[in-house]
Amino acid sequence: MKCDLGKGTTQSRQVNGYTVVLTPSEGVCRVSILDENKKSILHFGSTGIQVYVGAGVTTDGGPNVIVQEDTSHPYKLFIISLRDRPHVIRVLENLYGFWLQDDCGGKIRIWTADGGFLKDPDLSDVYHADLYTPDVVFGIEGDRLVDDTPSCQDYFDKEIKSLRATLTEVQVDKFRTNRISDDFQRGVVKGRVLKVTFCYLYTGRDAEAKRVLQQMWPKNDIDRIWQSIMRERSGGVLSNITQAH
Repeated sequence: MKCDLGKGTTQSRQVNGYTVVLTPSEGVCRVSILDENKKSILHFGSTGIQVYVGAGVTTDGGPNVIVQEDTSHPYKLFIISLRDRPHVIRVLENLYGFWLQDDCGGKIRIWTADGGFLKDPDLSDVYHADLYTPDVVFGIEGDRLVDDTPSCQDYFDKEIKSLRATLTEVQVDKFRTNRISDDFQRGVVKGRVLKVTFCYLYTGRDAEAKRVLQQMWPKNDIDRIWQSIMRERSGGVLSNITQAH
């Protein structure tokens, strides 16, 4: 279900005895989740809202409800359990939006890009830098928000293979020795090297990530870029996991 700028008609879904209603009114979209006695579990309003209702969303089978506020900054994502004890499991915040995707084992998980890298100066000269920011995958196990990115290693290995296929030895050698004079081309190579590094790092393979930099990044800058990546990651969207404990 989706509502933009408070326009459209009221939409509702029934799941596990609960009612989920998305109502547009005077420029505001309002989502309400009610139990069988009409007691409110969640009531929230914003100018733009998306709602996903169903069993099988995230990793524990549900039934869960995912509510995204589309117009805030940072973006907010409410994860609501409709099990025996209905409640809000977690509210995620990130500078990039969220989406649901089933490319990891066929299970619907919450995907996003790490907002810690939104204004990263190392990506500032990369064309369409948002395409090269690290992807992060979240799942729900019971009442816990979990980082499912390492569980999706096969997906990221395909991305690594695809990116590596676009990097020639000549390109990498020129990048490492600062001999690419065209700023656009340099940014292309730089972005791909960083993305490969991110794919290894975020799937829990730190040693492989560091090895990519040692093989492809300018030698006199490896320590700095590694420290920068780790700093941006520690303050990014994965901090939601830390806060959950």
